[in-house]
Amino acid sequence: MRNIWQDIWGMVKVVGVYPLAERSQHRLITPKLRVLRKEAKLPFAERKKQAQERLASMLEHAGATVPYYRDLFAERHFAPDSIRRDIRYLEELPYLTKDILRTQGRRLISEAYADRIVCGQKTGSSTGLAATIYYDQESLDWTAAQNIQVLEWAGKRRWFRESHLSTCFADTHRPRWPEIEAKKCFVLHRYNIYTGGFDDASQEQLLADLREARARFVQGHPSSLFALARYVQRAGINARGLFDVFVSTGEMLTDKQRALIEEMLGVRVSNRYGACEFGVMAQEPVDSADGELLVCDSLVWPEAADALDGAGTDGIKELVFTNLRNPAMPLIRYRMGDMGRLEEREDGWWITEITGRTHDSVDIDGTQYPTHYIQDILDRCGEIADFQIVVRDGKAVELRLVTPEADWENVHAKVHAQFPSLPVRRIRADELVFVGVRGKFSYLLREAS
Repeated sequence: MRNIWQDIWGMVKVVGVYPLAERSQHRLITPKLRVLRKEAKLPFAERKKQAQERLASMLEHAGATVPYYRDLFAERHFAPDSIRRDIRYLEELPYLTKDILRTQGRRLISEAYADRIVCGQKTGSSTGLAATIYYDQESLDWTAAQNIQVLEWAGKRRWFRESHLSTCFADTHRPRWPEIEAKKCFVLHRYNIYTGGFDDASQEQLLADLREARARFVQGHPSSLFALARYVQRAGINARGLFDVFVSTGEMLTDKQRALIEEMLGVRVSNRYGACEFGVMAQEPVDSADGELLVCDSLVWPEAADALDGAGTDGIKELVFTNLRNPAMPLIRYRMGDMGRLEEREDGWWITEITGRTHDSVDIDGTQYPTHYIQDILDRCGEIADFQIVVRDGKAVELRLVTPEADWENVHAKVHAQFPSLPVRRIRADELVFVGVRGKFSYLLREAS
């Protein structure tokens, strides 16, 4: 019974409140959602053909109206319409990187849309300086419609109550009427929850907020729910049944995180892959095998490239995307920095594995270690709740471990045996540092030299 009244209230909002809000804000999200739903029912061969046509049109548009691409295409003697004949012509173009985004800036904005920009979104900056991605209103509406659709793939009905977990910064407060965020939450049937650190007090508050939210779906960073799952396991608290589905977003979801969240909180975990550069690029559907993610082929054209640093084996490559729905700022062959396995099947493109960013590795005493390998080592060294590595000039200078004081000597000895040259320090959970403009958790803390 706990969700029936919330569902009824949600239906009222979907039928009556949302259309009014959409009209008052001069937005056209619902019509675009109908288009996306209709396209999704088509055979993939037909969807791929449509995506290729959109790609060619986006390239033509970029070559004609975007200063950076106009110069690039002229230099490479690239003909955008060649993509319609053979997609392999796309390989004549170099990859786009975040460094190019920062250095080129507004030269990547279409001249035809320069006076129609309504939104500039900063990238997460968890692995470097942020860049700004610009959208016009129609492009924003496409990403909003796509977000609704992928939540449907994950099993969410539009009238289900949802909660968003966001990092609590110093000036953060729960939105109050008539603030825009409060109105947005009302229309979307959403309850915002602001998370603190990983200490016990923060986990108690998160539990209380989840009980108050009475949501079916919860979206947030996996590190936040993983910390909660560890806490309820340690404290012997029954936290099952607070909600139904956790949509993991913003950070890489590990198998260890998924397993403990599902076990301790009694929820289904649905992984999501998105970025402010594109919106949501892929989502784990309800019937997905082994956590595989279906690519949003109406929104992006996916590729896989050999990593710049030579990382990647057994089909693991760097994920690359071109946007198909944002003519205000076309991003063509943009390297995400994320490693994964991309497969093309009869029913679509699938990301069958995401292993993290190419630069989520660190030099320890002359050897390059990926963070997931370090995590595997630490899992064998005793009761270590979490860790962060301070990095300077690409080299590890300190390993910080969250571990009980009673276990410290034993843990320190085992870790020192694995990494004898690396200074190790014990910290509290609330001393873990969140990075980037969205307050993400990162295992690597890069310091200026």
